[in-house]
Amino acid sequence: MQDSKNLTSMTSSVKSFKRILTYAAIGLASIGLVWFVAYEPGGPDSEPGRHINVQADDWTKGNKDGQVTLVEYLDFECEACGAYYPVVKQLEAEFGDRVRFVSRYFPLPGHKNSMTAASAVEAAGRQGKFWEMHDTLFENQKAWAEKSMADPKLFLAYAQKIGLDMAKYQKDVNDSSLRDRIERDKRSGEALGIQGTPSFFLNGEKISNPRSYEEFKTLISAELLKTQAASLPPKGEKVHEHADFKVYIDGQAFDFKPSKFQSSKENPLDPDAHLHDGNGDVTHKHRKGITLGYFFKSLGMSFDQNCFVTDPKTRYCNGEDKKLKLYVNGKAQEQFGDYEFSDLDRILISYGSENSEQIKTQLDSVTDMACLYSEKCPERGKPPTESCVGGLGEEC
Repeated sequence: MQDSKNLTSMTSSVKSFKRILTYAAIGLASIGLVWFVAYEPGGPDSEPGRHINVQADDWTKGNKDGQVTLVEYLDFECEACGAYYPVVKQLEAEFGDRVRFVSRYFPLPGHKNSMTAASAVEAAGRQGKFWEMHDTLFENQKAWAEKSMADPKLFLAYAQKIGLDMAKYQKDVNDSSLRDRIERDKRSGEALGIQGTPSFFLNGEKISNPRSYEEFKTLISAELLKTQAASLPPKGEKVHEHADFKVYIDGQAFDFKPSKFQSSKENPLDPDAHLHDGNGDVTHKHRKGITLGYFFKSLGMSFDQNCFVTDPKTRYCNGEDKKLKLYVNGKAQEQFGDYEFSDLDRILISYGSENSEQIKTQLDSVTDMACLYSEKCPERGKPPTESCVGGLGEEC
């Protein structure tokens, strides 16, 4: 009997502990936020490979053709969603040219104002201002979410603030089909086993809510690397070679210094072809068969004899007045993306209507730092410390 009482007491304690976890605040020194992480038991949504079909009327941001999709199920009244809001915004700024971001409604029954808020956002969406209302409600969450029942006039004020047609807004917000649209999102979440918000799915798989921006960024970077690697051709035996390179677009040097192009522990890129010199001047090659086309594809770009594409939105293609040119060690080459660069190559890719004098200036700007990494110019000192990115602990 005593054991039974102890078991009952323990069970009660566990339940209480779970409830406490729901509102546990996690201090994040790295981004200066307090995150509210909801306890979510495992379910069918946590099984790998679960596919989520993005609908034509889903609210999306970023690269609509991206191979990586992040779906967020949210409740506008949820404090945890409010804590993740600025982090998701930061991720959109970082990965918006490579990742598709999808926002879906999941109003929780315990939040009295969540359906009203979702309706306000959906009504704004009918006037092309979904994201404006979405952002406004999160940025002002404390002003309305803590009330026992939000004042309808408060949402009207937000609608006016973002410039909506108020007559249409008030008609739409009471339209039953609008509520049906919100409920459709919620049903899709329930089918995935969602019990709390926010819930994130990265390429169809449920992920545990990351505890920092950097942790979230690493997950997305790894998924990008996985999808890019899957579309790249097979490679040959191991090598360790380096080449200097420059890309000029209409006379301006393209900047490869941003962190999204630099392979690191926080942003792991292709293990066999990558940049991590910090300056974006030296490409590192760890397998035979690595071509310029392969290298740029690993960065989310493309390069062939017709076009250089810096991202899915910006194409620089041959025309009557502008041409794409490739120079290797000062000589024009016709292989373009098929060219397999070698150790100590000095590569120039130039697009535009440059004359011979401009080409000479661009050729002269290509650095000769590759010999330092290849340790073939010891008279210039020791090469910078380097580690193989993604090489499963192997030495370079």
